[in-house]
Amino acid sequence: MPRLKAPQRREQLIQVATRLFAEMGYEATTTKDIAKKAGVTEPILYRHFESKQDLFVAIVRNVSDQTLKHWQEIIADSDDPAERVRLVAAAMPDHMKRLEDQYHVLHGALATSRDKKVLGVVREHYKQIEQFFGKLVTDGERAGVFRKEFDPKAAAWQLIFSGIGFAMIDLNLGGMDRDLIEEVIESILRGMKC
Repeated sequence: MPRLKAPQRREQLIQVATRLFAEMGYEATTTKDIAKKAGVTEPILYRHFESKQDLFVAIVRNVSDQTLKHWQEIIADSDDPAERVRLVAAAMPDHMKRLEDQYHVLHGALATSRDKKVLGVVREHYKQIEQFFGKLVTDGERAGVFRKEFDPKAAAWQLIFSGIGFAMIDLNLGGMDRDLIEEVIESILRGMKC
């Protein structure tokens, strides 16, 4: 395998670890497995990441960054807070499919890991998602679209819970009906609207 520069090697190790964590689970995957699949030795892996945990942190932060960037892009042209929620929900199936392995890693660790560092970065991920949706709800309250008695944090978590449920079912069982997804979102929005 050709020698890669440090940034390319780091990215390669993240990609390999993502695939293995998605297939085998975070707990079952070893740094030896990752190094072997990447075609490097463990000392090379440890030049880029101090531990398996650090690889996991890089994966979750990457999926957080990609998700929030994608959502900001798709809502950029809309001023209507309810429409912004609809746009994010409509983009969710394709977004989840594109980042399927990363979400398997994230949700697999959420379901099974007891590692404090792993759970800490998962908590960080959901805090960012909470802030994103909380801002949409706050903007909607200020615009008079959403009822002011809603706690933006609670409304954000209602959307997050729906998103996690969708992701778990669609990624593992496949084929969620898009009309049903739209109806679920409309149901949530009906409860929030003035």
